[in-house]
Amino acid sequence: MGRRRPGVRELAMSTWWLGLPPAQATVDCAGHEHRLRWETGELHALDHDDAASERTLAALGGERCTCVDLLDAWERHRDDLRVLVLASRGPTDPLVTMPDEQTAQLGVVRPQAVAARSAMVSRARLRRMATVSGMGRAGARQSGWTAYGPSGRASKPAEADNELFALLGLGGGVPERLVATVAATWRERLGQPERALARARPQLRASLHGRVFAAMRTWLGGSGVESELKMIGEHEKPRLIAEDGIVRAELPFGWLVDVWAKDLATIWGRFCISATTDDGCSWRLTTVSPDLGSPSVVTVLLS
Repeated sequence: MGRRRPGVRELAMSTWWLGLPPAQATVDCAGHEHRLRWETGELHALDHDDAASERTLAALGGERCTCVDLLDAWERHRDDLRVLVLASRGPTDPLVTMPDEQTAQLGVVRPQAVAARSAMVSRARLRRMATVSGMGRAGARQSGWTAYGPSGRASKPAEADNELFALLGLGGGVPERLVATVAATWRERLGQPERALARARPQLRASLHGRVFAAMRTWLGGSGVESELKMIGEHEKPRLIAEDGIVRAELPFGWLVDVWAKDLATIWGRFCISATTDDGCSWRLTTVSPDLGSPSVVTVLLS
């Protein structure tokens, strides 16, 4: 399992992942196809029994391990707001597999889905990201992360970018789990004093806005209806109403974790504004019909 960063307070997020199925991707690790599996809120390297020892060997000059590098990258980016900006917003914002030359540099091979949505990065988006990060100028692969300059090593910002692109290119539903992890982390931080959140709040609003309206456009059939979103507090009552010809949504940031990440944004032709569960099997969904009438509760039992 990846390492927690020192000095970062452990957040009380013990069950935010309830209802999310495992996700798995396959990576090239020292010439072998290895499995990275996300389950119950954490990413694991299934083919490495002692990741800590492999980190120690790498620190002493040994060959770096792609699987362990990806675990560490996951930990470094589990609160990275760029994840919410760059990752897919849903079915209307599809991602496609990274170009072969870039996946080879990053050690990423065939995505393997395990009861989860596929997740891939669009070629156009990757070209734009590569231009920003310097990935498009990379050369032959070295140990660990790859990016190249006059000294043969990337700057720290470029390495961080390459890590993030590698995580988003894993496939098999793993990038969506990273989005859910970042969203869950920031939902907990929303309880901090406003001053501490001043710089992050616009990005949090934007990430919620993009995913709510991507889901809403599909739900309403791309009708072009004018819509507005207000991000409310986690304990305020969510609403979705029609007012003066405008569809107005009032949703908490946690909607991303409780609803969007679990593929519950629309169900049986209804838009879900909240979802609660005690065990991940019995769900209480508050939903609104396309006529935007009063909310109705839908109960879903998973056997």
